[in-house]
Amino acid sequence: MKVIVVGGGGLLGQQLVHLLKQKKFDVYATYHSEPINEDGFFPLDITKNDDTSAFITGIKPDVVVLTAAFTDVDACEQYKETAFSVNVTGTGNVAKACEAVGAKMVYISSDYVFSGESGNYKEVDKTDPIDYYGLTKLKGEEQVQNVCSDYIIARTSVLYGAHKPNFVTWILSKLEQNKSISIVTDQIVSPTYTRDLSEQLLTLLDHDVSGIFHTAGGEIISRFDFAIQTAEVFDLDVTLVKPTSMKEMKWVAKRPKNSSLNVSKIAKFKKPYTLEKSLGLLKKVVVGGEG
Repeated sequence: MKVIVVGGGGLLGQQLVHLLKQKKFDVYATYHSEPINEDGFFPLDITKNDDTSAFITGIKPDVVVLTAAFTDVDACEQYKETAFSVNVTGTGNVAKACEAVGAKMVYISSDYVFSGESGNYKEVDKTDPIDYYGLTKLKGEEQVQNVCSDYIIARTSVLYGAHKPNFVTWILSKLEQNKSISIVTDQIVSPTYTRDLSEQLLTLLDHDVSGIFHTAGGEIISRFDFAIQTAEVFDLDVTLVKPTSMKEMKWVAKRPKNSSLNVSKIAKFKKPYTLEKSLGLLKKVVVGGEG
């Protein structure tokens, strides 16, 4: 199977490319802002429709996975035009090119398409984003649904891994320097390890299914408790993790209070990892250089 990973240099993209190559897929990957000098990597700006169309139609893939996005929640609020260009227009450009060559499109979406008032959201629950990032990801979903005959919309939450800076690597960096960190106790999420998400996506491709899936980690937890568990797994000082609340944070954009995702649908295909297992696997990568 021929697969393009758009955003192959990103946090999820690098893990997904690695796993696809392990499974002997014919993999093509793109980068945008940071050049990657590896075989199979190509530059692409998805906001440019002609370039996107030429690249995808030239390869004629079976599947295109769009991992690239403008994901900085506060920056999306400040630079709305850029956020829309990447997350909505760019997604639409990829979707049109996929449809033109008959490729299945896999779109990585977000728990931020929900308001966060209830939590444990199922795929059929009402979307109602409260910040601009969430709005652009929802509009990206609509682009995919309106254009593509065959697609997977994979919503995930608090993605972490070893390949790029993220919430967990920030925690580890601070605690390893014996610096205290303030983490909110009142934001509830479904932390997702990039390897777990990549395996979920591959399983869905193996089963050749379509539609919306909540592809997240197997546990619902506060960011504070997530940080505590991370410190424990990595044998770091948990007393350096200090509780705070969302109202104390100097965020530009609103955040959903409980955007946790119900994973019962994906679990029928591949059971998501527990947080303990995910963090343990990540530790092997960070400490031992595995995976």
